[in-house]
Amino acid sequence: MQPLVQLITAWQQYTEQHADADVAGFCYNYLSAHKKQAPDNSRADLQLAKQLGKTNSILKAYYKLALRQIPNFELDWYYLLEAIAAGGEIRKTEIVSFNLLLEPTTGIDILNRMLKAGLISERIDPADKRARLIKLTNEGGEILKRLKALFEKITSMVLSGINTDDKAIVGLALSQIADKHTAMLNDGRTKAIENMELAIKQIRAE
Repeated sequence: MQPLVQLITAWQQYTEQHADADVAGFCYNYLSAHKKQAPDNSRADLQLAKQLGKTNSILKAYYKLALRQIPNFELDWYYLLEAIAAGGEIRKTEIVSFNLLLEPTTGIDILNRMLKAGLISERIDPADKRARLIKLTNEGGEILKRLKALFEKITSMVLSGINTDDKAIVGLALSQIADKHTAMLNDGRTKAIENMELAIKQIRAE
């Protein structure tokens, strides 16, 4: 296959798998797939994970400080508001699955508190009377807009020391991982967790 045809074919395959495909993401994905496999470096992986965890904890601490401006508002609400806004109007069960770390009952409880606070509204799904559709209220939309602007400034302050090109590379790399594992969990959360538990048991046995 000629190089140009090969590249066009790869681009078509990428756009079929990624609804928000862009050139930067495609280039990173293509080069990563064709890069020679480096030997595993578990220590480096663990160190990266630790630094990501620390950075995320720092950001969350600053976000919670910012949330003092909005009494009785929980940080989890912000992430769920973002997901609901992206979906427009979405089933309650679907938005609960957005946060993969939440148990269904916990997620429903959080959404009910948001409903009581007037941040979201709810109606019966015409296609399935057992399901509920939720969307942002005007108040929820205004709070989300306000917090997004505030959190963007906080995040920029924390990450200002990282070169823009490095941010793009790390962002693309992490998005590949997030997309892969989110898809695995959405396709079969129980099976994905069981497979990970089995892998952990095998590691312990080594």
